[in-house]
Amino acid sequence: MIVVSKEMLTGHFGSGNCLPASFRRLDGGETYSAINAEKAPNAVSGCIFYPHKSDCEDIDKFGTSDDEVRLIVSCRNITAENLGDNTKNNRQCKAKGYIRADGQWREVSVSMVPLREELYSRTRGIFETDILADKWIFTAGLGSGGSPIVLELAKLGLNQILVDHDRIEVANVARHAAGLSDVGRYKTSFLAEKILDKNPDVTVESDKNKISWDNQDLVRQKVQKSDTVICAVDDFEARIILNQLCLEENKPLIMAGAFRRAYGGQILHMLPGVTPCYGCFLEALPDQVQDQEISSAAYAQRLAYSDRPVAIEPGLSNDILPISQMVVKLAIQQLLTGYDTTLRSVDEDLVAPWYIWLNRREISTPYEKLGPLEFNIDGMHIMRWYGIDLPRNPSCPCCGDFTNNFVEKEGIVINIDDHKIFANSEGQA
Repeated sequence: MIVVSKEMLTGHFGSGNCLPASFRRLDGGETYSAINAEKAPNAVSGCIFYPHKSDCEDIDKFGTSDDEVRLIVSCRNITAENLGDNTKNNRQCKAKGYIRADGQWREVSVSMVPLREELYSRTRGIFETDILADKWIFTAGLGSGGSPIVLELAKLGLNQILVDHDRIEVANVARHAAGLSDVGRYKTSFLAEKILDKNPDVTVESDKNKISWDNQDLVRQKVQKSDTVICAVDDFEARIILNQLCLEENKPLIMAGAFRRAYGGQILHMLPGVTPCYGCFLEALPDQVQDQEISSAAYAQRLAYSDRPVAIEPGLSNDILPISQMVVKLAIQQLLTGYDTTLRSVDEDLVAPWYIWLNRREISTPYEKLGPLEFNIDGMHIMRWYGIDLPRNPSCPCCGDFTNNFVEKEGIVINIDDHKIFANSEGQA
């Protein structure tokens, strides 16, 4: 079979032109697809002929000697009179397809797919996809948690900004969307390609630089361009930077991570000026912040003490996926704010700033003595999400008024006359 999109054929009918085209040769030649074939490594050359009525449609009379696929495409107008009703003028198109086999042209079936019409056919009715057509999401971190996030967002037709400095390693393959044939590639390059294969109409921008204070101006530009920012990195500095930039640029931030050995995970949904930020979270729940999955030698090295190493304790892919899926759910609701959709009722459910998911009752954690799930519908158990209220810290150095709250807490008064003297309530300088 030869597969082409109807959009690809529009505008050339009856022109007498023979236009070059690329086709992906799949499954040993069982299928030749022109959809997203331009940059495919296994693409073969072909052509599409749009004959005049008087043109000869002899398969050997057009194209080039390099062609492995040839199409002859024609159409005729169908009028309301032909149809016997009041239908407006339309076109009925047909295509003959040929592939070269053993030096001979063999006719095969052709499927002309209405790509744009069918691409969102499974989401239409939930919300109109045009709502998200101009939206941008910036995702930092494209590992086992970030990669499924960006691929789910691709299915919704969202424009994406991808940032990750790592290349794909063999150890990634067991939990990543990438395969062994992708080892050595940058994660940004691999996922940009996968996103465009899901939807060629979206725009993808990628950056292979590590997020740091040295390049915060570049990161700020990405934050400014985005409607929502997702942080799926395990790097403390990057989290601090993204938190600060999102506060300054008034952008929603969804920060996610797995606990050690992925026995569970947590998500912080930060709305500047409304919910606690990552700085508030750090001060209120330092133990929760430190409870992270250690999945690589590089990350273990960063956390190691001078006198003892930190063990690598990764978790299972299917234990991480629920966290990624919840991030996508939060991002969708965030982007649809203010629009009338069938998902509006979920707003009442997703009001918490902090969410916890548990995969199992891990020993030496606060959750090891939870009752088993069994048939329970009440109380706290595994395999469930929990939304937790967490107040903002008015003294947070990131989102609060740290200076004035510190002055008030310590009883500090300012000597206005000298302009330089600061003293506490006991008169000590």
